[in-house]
Amino acid sequence: QFPTPIHRWKPPGIPDTVEMWIKRDDWSGMELGGNKCRKLEFLLAEALNQKADSVITIGGIQSNHARATAMSAKLLGIHPHLILRTSKGLETKDPGLVGNLLPERLGGSHIHLVTKSEYGSY
Repeated sequence: QFPTPIHRWKPPGIPDTVEMWIKRDDWSGMELGGNKCRKLEFLLAEALNQKADSVITIGGIQSNHARATAMSAKLLGIHPHLILRTSKGLETKDPGLVGNLLPERLGGSHIHLVTKSEYGSY
């Protein structure tokens, strides 16, 4: 739901002479991840400009950035590949559909699990 609204914000204890406004990126929806869509707008536009058919990103197994990248790429017809850091021993097991893995998998992401030491080599 874009653009997200801007609201006047009046936290307790702030003098009346101070005007504060807040951008409600939390209203952008779970699949795009709030402010993460701002950087992805430019990164994925460049991927489209380069005629890329896939994008790769890296993060922790429950990375909100990875989820937002996966969902945004899928909306644009680009195949998302996620390199996700896991706990020791989990890289050879199916982590299931917990948390961000559910929308990532529903969106057709190619998920590559790596250990902490492998993650450091990227």
